[in-house]
Amino acid sequence: MLVPANRPARARSTEEKNQRRDDILRAAERLWTTTPYADLSMNQVAREAQLAKGTLYLYFDTKEELFLALLSEHLGAWLHDLTAQLDERQPQTPDDVTDVLLATSQGLEPLRRLLVLLGTVLERNVRPEVVTSFKQEVQALTEGVVERLPFSPEITLRLLHHLHALSIGWQQLTEDAARSGQASPFEEEFRVALRAVVRAVAQA
Repeated sequence: MLVPANRPARARSTEEKNQRRDDILRAAERLWTTTPYADLSMNQVAREAQLAKGTLYLYFDTKEELFLALLSEHLGAWLHDLTAQLDERQPQTPDDVTDVLLATSQGLEPLRRLLVLLGTVLERNVRPEVVTSFKQEVQALTEGVVERLPFSPEITLRLLHHLHALSIGWQQLTEDAARSGQASPFEEEFRVALRAVVRAVAQA
């Protein structure tokens, strides 16, 4: 039996359900550090979380929905951190903005890897209402960033789109380099590219 004897087969209270959902997300995240997304199954996640496979489907209909929830968690945490840093530092120049973006971009490889998946697989096998909810949540959090940057909303949204594209592009190059046994180009090259993009977009 997959469920330990001291653990109820079905969470009953809201707190228990939230904890069980978090257990599933953490199990998926642990597996994903060593297993490519394409090779990772809901069965593996269930075993890692010490749950029956059917229990996972009480929380997530598909593997894509599970990883979209993981992306939502990581993206929300970064946007909350970015908002807090903008409140604290109150950047006024393009270089000030770049410094904040770089400071909050440390240790975000899991988020970047999830963003790569978003554009290729995560939205293809998820209920439409789940995708809509995800996009609404991201939009609400993004509005807080737009309000705090010293640019017009149009410029800020352009900047965030560039940041998204840079993050995905350099993450893919980093993974390609790792597979070839080469040193990761991400940190220094991302820093150079982001600073140039912020200056160019702010002056447009």
